[in-house]
Amino acid sequence: MDEIQNLTSLINRDYEQIPLVSFDEWIENPERHSRLGVGIIIEPKDDIYLIKDQLEFIELIALDFNNFDDGRGYTQAYFLSKRWQYGGEIIGINAHLDQLQFMIRSGVTTYQLLDSYQGSNEEDYSKGFSMCYQAAANNHGLNLQY
Repeated sequence: MDEIQNLTSLINRDYEQIPLVSFDEWIENPERHSRLGVGIIIEPKDDIYLIKDQLEFIELIALDFNNFDDGRGYTQAYFLSKRWQYGGEIIGINAHLDQLQFMIRSGVTTYQLLDSYQGSNEEDYSKGFSMCYQAAANNHGLNLQY
């Protein structure tokens, strides 16, 4: 939780620094924040249905994956990218190496690993599978087996 509270901005895919607000801050004043061009930090407990109709105004979304045992971030990524066609970046923050393939398949566009994983070989984890057994938001490069 402390890592999220200290996160005030992220660099997007265009190398622009985007200020971040918490989910609760966005909900309190979406009109103000949409004019500021900010991103939003979403924790697993946050009800993303509350922002469904405001997605076009959100610069980027940072989904928190710090709790390894909590799969709600994958569902949030799927709904945002696949069902609701959010066109902005979905960044998985506080990511564990073992989560990378699943995050990407769920619709996360990029990620930031926890500090403890810095220097690790991410390629083995983000592209380590060649087949899958279920459909996903992003099965790019995987052979679907039935």
